[in-house]
Amino acid sequence: MPGSSECALGDGTKKIFLNTKGKDDVVSKELAEFLHYIDDSTDVTANAAKSERVKRVHERVREVELNEEIGVKYMQAWEEKYCERQEGREKGRIETLTNLVCKKWNKGFTFPEIADLLEEKESVIQEICDIAARYAPEYDIERITDEYLEIVIKT
Repeated sequence: MPGSSECALGDGTKKIFLNTKGKDDVVSKELAEFLHYIDDSTDVTANAAKSERVKRVHERVREVELNEEIGVKYMQAWEEKYCERQEGREKGRIETLTNLVCKKWNKGFTFPEIADLLEEKESVIQEICDIAARYAPEYDIERITDEYLEIVIKT
């Protein structure tokens, strides 16, 4: 509904969309100051804020910025989360590939045909099919994926 303040998402929750550049006076003064601080996290903005919460957030941000040990830990945590997301995406990609390979193989396609259809290396298709053969005809896509990833990680 254009122009409506309601956004029915059908999941029983209420969502609030905040904009750091917003000009609407619908939110509290404190929230508006916080959003302004998020947009411009400087000493000047924090000092201009009347909200003690904004000032405390800024103090914590400054502590993290100035403390090398905390900064290193933050970056390590960020890097770990980033790697986990990347690994999750790769597992999802391989799981999808495995599912497609098994379907094509079940229909009688050859390794070269499957590789061509899925634009993948024939050696990858061969490896997935070798693992899948142990689970035929009831393919356990997740187990096949996990086994394939273990082989890839070892090499």
